[in-house]
Amino acid sequence: MRLTEQSDGLLHPADLTPDDHHPAPTSVTISNTSQSLPPGTTYNLDIALPHSNFQFARVQITGAKPMWVAGYWREGAEILVTRNSSEAVGHSIRETGSIYKVYAATYSKQNSDAYLSHAIFDNNTASSSRYIALQDAVITGSTLRLTFKNLFGGSATLWVKGQALVW
Repeated sequence: MRLTEQSDGLLHPADLTPDDHHPAPTSVTISNTSQSLPPGTTYNLDIALPHSNFQFARVQITGAKPMWVAGYWREGAEILVTRNSSEAVGHSIRETGSIYKVYAATYSKQNSDAYLSHAIFDNNTASSSRYIALQDAVITGSTLRLTFKNLFGGSATLWVKGQALVW
């Protein structure tokens, strides 16, 4: 047991010097609540990054539908993203209409999953509406690209908000 704090004394400044051990993550905001997707189509939500040296992202996004706890929680997903789209992994949660359970699933492109989330990213908050899912995620150049797909037989409107940490 340590009685005093043990640290190498290095901070995580935004502008690195040769003596810093690793860069601090950069946080970017994700928001799109108006993009219409025709049936069966995809949409690339491109988030600009401050430079092209990022290799990894941790994305946390929510859909419009509140879950049963008085609307404090929302259906959502957490996605791990790299520069190779086949390495993406997503974990998402959606409500079931019951206060006693939710559906949670992990999706992995390495395991040949077609999507990275439940279909929870549309603006329709009715219980049975499951229209838009996150299909792919990748860092390309200085862009974090999230690809959403409309799985519904009619047009649907994307509704997604969140944050991403990129390293």
